[in-house]
Amino acid sequence: MNPAETLIDTIASQAGLREEISRPKVEQLLAPMDFGGRLAFVERLLRASPTDREWLEFIEPFLIHETYFYRHPSQLQYLGQNVLPALFEERKKSGRKVFRVWCAGCSSGEEVYTIGLMLRDALRSFAQADAAAWETSVIGTDLSPDMIQKASMGRYTVSSGLNSFRDIPAFGRQHFEAVLSQQTTTWTADEGLRKSTSFQQRNLLKDPAPATDIDLILCRNILIYFKEADVRAILTKLEGSLRPGGVLLLGPADTMRNADGFDMLSDGRALLWKKKGRLSP
Repeated sequence: MNPAETLIDTIASQAGLREEISRPKVEQLLAPMDFGGRLAFVERLLRASPTDREWLEFIEPFLIHETYFYRHPSQLQYLGQNVLPALFEERKKSGRKVFRVWCAGCSSGEEVYTIGLMLRDALRSFAQADAAAWETSVIGTDLSPDMIQKASMGRYTVSSGLNSFRDIPAFGRQHFEAVLSQQTTTWTADEGLRKSTSFQQRNLLKDPAPATDIDLILCRNILIYFKEADVRAILTKLEGSLRPGGVLLLGPADTMRNADGFDMLSDGRALLWKKKGRLSP
């Protein structure tokens, strides 16, 4: 057994990470160990289930947790102004005032709460007095149990350097005025937002989707870390989870491998994918 190669292959099969991402960290991790120590370490990890704490603690340093509120604002502005009202209208015509969102690879949760706030704003504009009759849910999933725990707390504090509030656009500032004006250093999700959001520890590659008949899926800046075959498998899973006419948001660096089942939505600044088909009443 070559401990380094075995570990790199295991990371690829269990978490989907490309070799060029995992290799430097694996080699750095194993460097202080002698050959026997490397063998024992790798063999112990191979015996662990992907859901065991030992494996999850091992894989944690390999995961990328870059996120913040209203990330990629041009894409989100197009979503809020043009796409969400159309999706609400489709749901209304189908006779069900429900709206489901899945944020895959949600990290510490800022994206989930961003979408929760955007849904609230868009519904107030679309449904007005009837907004309370709608049932919305935003599910965030991530491989890291530490990130899921942090996200579930719904509490974010200003820190030096890059932080959760680094680039909030004008259309989202009303939700963070106390922090942005330095009246407080902490933002906490309100009770209504907490009730409409939830978090689950899930492996995007291995586990099933957390729901079906989903209206909107965000999987942004995640696929760039996966092997090509795994990207295709994940995109198939995402497409299967969307309702007819549902929308998929990928990151600016992500590429749609097979768009046959989607129509492209764009205003020149943002690109989204709408699943073909129509909701039935």
